[in-house]
Amino acid sequence: MKIDSTNPVHVVVDMLYDFIDGTLACLNSEEAVYNSVKFINENPMRIAYVCDHHPANHCSFSEQGGIWPPHCIQGTHGGSIHNLYYTGLKNREAAPSPENMFLKGEDPKSEQYSGFEGIRKDGKTLFDYIGKPGTIDSPVVYVSGIATEFCINETVKDLLKAGYKVVLIKDALGYVSHDGHLETLKKLEEYNVTLI
Repeated sequence: MKIDSTNPVHVVVDMLYDFIDGTLACLNSEEAVYNSVKFINENPMRIAYVCDHHPANHCSFSEQGGIWPPHCIQGTHGGSIHNLYYTGLKNREAAPSPENMFLKGEDPKSEQYSGFEGIRKDGKTLFDYIGKPGTIDSPVVYVSGIATEFCINETVKDLLKAGYKVVLIKDALGYVSHDGHLETLKKLEEYNVTLI
């Protein structure tokens, strides 16, 4: 497909093993990874990786009174980006690195669903990386990842609030339930999100 933007960015949200085959494994997650990597290879652009990066005592975990099983704990396999993003990309510069990884959920007392809250190791935000919206060459933001109903939904809504045009790659999304996935996509379309 033809990318209609002078400065596009692809935000990859939570393509982490715990959401793929671990404690919070989601539907369509393996396919989402494959299709996301395929899109990256076919559409060269800047890539940002947003990752849950929780301490072991995070407030969202059931042991701490939260609603989720422990997941994406710092330093674990479950918190790692799927290996295909390291081995399957034609352009090695598109692979995850300290320059393009944004971590969220690091504060044990705070839940963060939106990738827009992700912080790079040097303190830069996703907003800093993407660039200023609302200008003539404002970037279009493409989004793939997991899970449609939660972190994708919140990330997209925050990108829209910030003034970006957002395009969701439908076959590159994992989800908790198919019905919830479709319902979320329908609502996001009403906010003028483009689905491809």
